Amino acid sequence: MQYNPSQQKAVAHGKGPMLVLAGPGSGKTAVITGRTVQLIKNGISPSSILVVTFTRAAATEMKERFLKIAGNSSSGVTFGTFHGIFYGILKNTYRINGSNILADTRKLQLLREILDHTCPQSQEADLPASVAKEISMVKGSRMDVNHFYSGVISADAFRRVFRAYEDWKRENCMLDFDDIITRCHALLTEHPDILKRWQQKFAYILVDEFQDISPLQYEVVRLLALPENNLFIVGDDDQSIYRFRGASPDLMLNFPKAYRNASVIALEENYRSTPEILHAAGNLIRHNRRRFPKNISAAKASGSPVSVAVFDNPRQECMQMARQIRQAHEDGAEYEETAVLFRTNMGCREAVEQLMAYQIPFRMGDAMPCIFDHWIARDILAYMELGAQSRERRGRRSDFLRIYNRPNRYFSRSAFMDPVVTYESLYQYYEDKDWMVRRMDELETNLRMLSHLAPYGALHYIRSEIGYETYVKEYAAQRNIPSEELLQILDELTESARNYQTFDQWKQSMEQYREKLERQQSRNASENHGVMVSTLHASKGMEYDSVYILDVNEGIIPYHKAVLDADLEEERRMLYVGMTRARRDLHLCFVKERYEKRTDPSRFLREIGL
Repeated sequence: MQYNPSQQKAVAHGKGPMLVLAGPGSGKTAVITGRTVQLIKNGISPSSILVVTFTRAAATEMKERFLKIAGNSSSGVTFGTFHGIFYGILKNTYRINGSNILADTRKLQLLREILDHTCPQSQEADLPASVAKEISMVKGSRMDVNHFYSGVISADAFRRVFRAYEDWKRENCMLDFDDIITRCHALLTEHPDILKRWQQKFAYILVDEFQDISPLQYEVVRLLALPENNLFIVGDDDQSIYRFRGASPDLMLNFPKAYRNASVIALEENYRSTPEILHAAGNLIRHNRRRFPKNISAAKASGSPVSVAVFDNPRQECMQMARQIRQAHEDGAEYEETAVLFRTNMGCREAVEQLMAYQIPFRMGDAMPCIFDHWIARDILAYMELGAQSRERRGRRSDFLRIYNRPNRYFSRSAFMDPVVTYESLYQYYEDKDWMVRRMDELETNLRMLSHLAPYGALHYIRSEIGYETYVKEYAAQRNIPSEELLQILDELTESARNYQTFDQWKQSMEQYREKLERQQSRNASENHGVMVSTLHASKGMEYDSVYILDVNEGIIPYHKAVLDADLEEERRMLYVGMTRARRDLHLCFVKERYEKRTDPSRFLREIGL
């Protein structure tokens, strides 16, 4: 390996703590593997070296690169993830095995069951995953659950869910991935003899992606590194974007205070991006106040200016994006070297539809939910189905049960007993209650009206005249959910219906979209085929020749929930991560109007200087 001076200094570091500030594309993996080889050359036993990172893929890559450099077919060096290493420590002491570990799929299923009992009216398909993130945050930060206020359900409901979940694991002798960390920390703090044995085992510890570490993971690493503190941490505070997991750039920023004798070195030469991309990204990130100052320079020659484009609406934005990608491919560019990035995974519908329309293959950086599977979409579709059947004055029981009290009409579930419900049977059920008959008249009139409207008009009628939008706002308020997020689903559905004349046409397009999305997501990731469609979060660690970042608008980037300074700084870091994925071409796009409402360009574009 040929190292630049900063890399060489990091690789040659001997005893004691060191902080390596590794900017994007600065060769941090080469530094970690190079230092591991150097330690062994200096006489350190391979078995006393621990290299720890966050994903199995990263740990495997690190080990393979080490073996390639060292020229060995096997290694005594321990490469692993935090969970893998901590599980190994627990397994060495306790009688546990894989059957005691709660898989993520079972965890989400269990939380769904608890939520169904605790919050029986909750409809959100992703609620268990959202609650699971908050449980991880509470446990990873060692926070008292009584002092935590959930952002997705009421505080009281969250505490009941938390306790029921913990009780179930205790009764069934199960551990989740958070428990592996908490139990390992407890084991090492409560048993000095066991701690000493592991300290002697791992005399040198190297940590990758340190900016993503949680406080509790950090505490375990600090314990293991004592008393010599041969702790070599590599990361970039400017790429810390996992606060929802408990990660904080403060842990990295305070490292020189925690270890007064720590050496600090910055890898400031970027081997990935052009000077134009780095200049724009640097302009942005310098607006963050809590960070290590850096002066990132490009090893590459000058390239194209960063492109900023404004469009009237998201449809035009995504059509132009698809045209450019198609033209670039015809000019010789590989689809695999292009990425389309979004702030949230709900923002990808229009882009995916345009990629499909232009027959551009694509793959998903993470599991993208199909908006037409959301519970709000299912409610809207039930209304539309009942509207289509209203001329026969009948409808499916399942459709009636979805909408009969959304908004609340005080109907009884027992009124809808047959698989096919007739209007006559409903009138007969309520014939002795005039006020309910009037409500039935109103519902029948509304459903009949839907049968005469195109999908776009029908959506507006359901939202405003029928009162579904008010219902959604009330639902959000009762469950402590930001109403903006649910209303965005309604807006997306409304927009998706705009260009269809009949309900059947719209429904057919939904099925085609769902089928293609499922096909893309079932495709083996190892095929590495097509344009990458990803959130900014999931793009971290990747790189592409060309990157499109869509919807760089206020309320999206930065996200509307980002109010505090710490929130805005993380939003800035997220855009910085997205921008620095680009090797050659970077396209930032924003729109003038969304959902028939004027929208402003992101303040971040002004900070970038564009």
